[in-house]
Amino acid sequence: MSYAIAGLALLAAVTLVNALLTFAVTRRWRAMMAAPAPAAAASGPPALAVREGDHTPAFTLHTPRGEVTGSALAGHPALICFLRPDCGPTRESLPEIRRWAEANTPSGARLVAVVNGRSTEAGPLLEAVGPLTELTASEPPNGPVAEAFGVRHHPTFVLLDADGTVTETGIGQGSLPALNLLTA
Repeated sequence: MSYAIAGLALLAAVTLVNALLTFAVTRRWRAMMAAPAPAAAASGPPALAVREGDHTPAFTLHTPRGEVTGSALAGHPALICFLRPDCGPTRESLPEIRRWAEANTPSGARLVAVVNGRSTEAGPLLEAVGPLTELTASEPPNGPVAEAFGVRHHPTFVLLDADGTVTETGIGQGSLPALNLLTA
């Protein structure tokens, strides 16, 4: 009989622990359901600090040929490319950048290439875009020009009209032809 009482006592203890754990889990679940949901990340492509219709933010680009400012680009359409040396989509976008340059720079459009990354790694990418434009520069990750445009992902493209107004933007591989940036 003592084994039966000990077994019932053990069963009662396990049942009590189970009930307490169930109560705690239920209470925690209700508290989580009552709390406001954390802000979800915006769906769709990542955003830039500039949008279509905005005027070009103030920036100074330090190129091997001197300083270039946003106002110096006025009078001509311009494509500003933000590239990163260790980025596969950047390398895959180079043929599209070349096509844009060949189609638009003869008529006066400007191509600006900003390479975001360590200067020790930027050399090959600068050499790849160098023949397409004299307006190339390297700046550290999240450098001042990338910060002015709100660039967080690479490659990023910003197309400006002759008045310095942002007409289109693109982020990521394939965004250059998808946004019809080949016709400035």
